[in-house]
Amino acid sequence: MNAYYSTLSGWIIPVTRAMKSLDLDPVKTLEMFDIDPAEVNDPEGRICVESLGDLFTFCNKRVGNRQFNIEVARSFHPSALHALGYAVQSAFSLQEALERVSQYKRVVSNCSNMDTYESGDELIVELVVYRYTDSGRLVLSPDLIESFLATLVQLSRDLVGGDIDPIKIQCTFERSSDDCPVVSEFFNCPIEYGCERNAVVLDLEQAKERAFGNNPAINQLHIEILNKFMSRVDKTNLTYLIESKILEELPMGAPSQADVAKQLGLSLRNLQRKLSEQGTCYKEILDNTRKRLTLSYIKQPHMSISEIGYLVGFSNVANFNRAFRRWEGCAPGEYRHNYLSTNSMVEHIHPRA
Repeated sequence: MNAYYSTLSGWIIPVTRAMKSLDLDPVKTLEMFDIDPAEVNDPEGRICVESLGDLFTFCNKRVGNRQFNIEVARSFHPSALHALGYAVQSAFSLQEALERVSQYKRVVSNCSNMDTYESGDELIVELVVYRYTDSGRLVLSPDLIESFLATLVQLSRDLVGGDIDPIKIQCTFERSSDDCPVVSEFFNCPIEYGCERNAVVLDLEQAKERAFGNNPAINQLHIEILNKFMSRVDKTNLTYLIESKILEELPMGAPSQADVAKQLGLSLRNLQRKLSEQGTCYKEILDNTRKRLTLSYIKQPHMSISEIGYLVGFSNVANFNRAFRRWEGCAPGEYRHNYLSTNSMVEHIHPRA
């Protein structure tokens, strides 16, 4: 029996906007595919991905040239992703924003995974689409895959405040026989079909630049909301559950693995086994949580170095300084000075000719 694959109801917003701009009746079209527009009012509402894929097929046939896929991307705003969207908008850089989407991809849908990683001087954003167990067919149609890749590009352009273009786009599906100038013009880069992966390939240096909307305090608030959401809806993923417990306890000192296991109703051995199956361990989760919190706090000038060390569970400043040097290769004060004095915003990214 196949799992029920769904996506966040927030996608109704760009889909509806795209239909309006292309002279399609949103209400009638959504009703044809049993999609209730009122679902958008529920921040945690879900819609069936198969129905959404059928809707995209229908709309593309009506307007031609896969224009609907691109129009949805153009109509996208991060607020459609609720807390994840706000965390993305306040991220330090485009790379961090895309890593957030990858980390919390399950907030968006349970149809695929997303990996963001460096390769040489490139940043790869790869979409790994799941398959139906009975037929082996991909859960996402080529139209949905193309539209999602286009949405990542639109999001990237919005975050950096300029017309950043990918190095290339890679798709696992074959090239359509139809000429699609709208698709080519939107991506403005080579598009490769029949590849082994679906991916947006970006220039790493541009992706690392400080984004215009970065706000570490706001970003931290939304990350906490996301962690609570993930620990509620995805109880199979111990990483989110453990991180939530760590965040609760850190100001009073780093909780032990045994304490967290007890709070989760697990034996220590059972917790260790489950984490091993997920390819991680408690020490790694604790260290990553401390590092992420520290890098958020260090960018907030009103917080002292000693206060930050206390908030992330270190008993003294010396231990905190040693951990920070291990994470970033410099002292916390030096890192803060460099962050506050840098002018490396993305102003060098100019609009396309």
